[in-house]
Amino acid sequence: MHAQNTSGQLTVTATTLTTNGTYAPKNVVAMWIQDSSGKFVKTMLILGSARKAHLTNWVTATPVGNSIDAITGATQSSHGTRTCTWNATDALKKPVADGTYTVYMEMTESNTGTRVGTFTFDKGPNAVTLTPVNLPNFININITWTPGPTSIKEVQMDKLYTVYPNPTLSFFYANGPDIKKIKIHSLSGANLLESTQKEVDLSKLSRGVYMAEIITSEGSLFKKVIKN
Repeated sequence: MHAQNTSGQLTVTATTLTTNGTYAPKNVVAMWIQDSSGKFVKTMLILGSARKAHLTNWVTATPVGNSIDAITGATQSSHGTRTCTWNATDALKKPVADGTYTVYMEMTESNTGTRVGTFTFDKGPNAVTLTPVNLPNFININITWTPGPTSIKEVQMDKLYTVYPNPTLSFFYANGPDIKKIKIHSLSGANLLESTQKEVDLSKLSRGVYMAEIITSEGSLFKKVIKN
């Protein structure tokens, strides 16, 4: 019997805070995935260039510094919200089996003394939303696993519709045929706003992750939207 490899996307959002390190507020950050046995799966985000060597837990997890498909960048000059995703594949771009995985977050403003947060979730056919308590170095943490469409019709509809820009600072546009209405929901399911236009204004909503329900004559589908 083969292990199930549910497709989907994990979205991770967190805001970094200063720990008054040697180089504060300059900081380096990493976010990555490990499986239930502790094996490195994939880097989602690595901001640090040369100074990423000071992210000692990330370096231990992936000694070769694997950052395939990851968001990458230089050492950060200030703190802020960091958002990244995981498409349920490993560093070789192969789909991984369903099961328990752990999100790691690491940040430092010094050559030593990194701060690490770990959050476990179950990857599978069921959606998962985690809103962990704030940590000394990471706050406003949100982790959501959204399984991919399973039926042929769902797959076809998912390919027909896109939302952009995503992430966005205010407006986003929905592209696709026969859009009747767009509803914006919180991750807990609350209906926050509705629009009959393809252009949707999120300026009155707080920064975070939302679900856009695109309603058509053929049915509805959901797209994740991130507001920075």
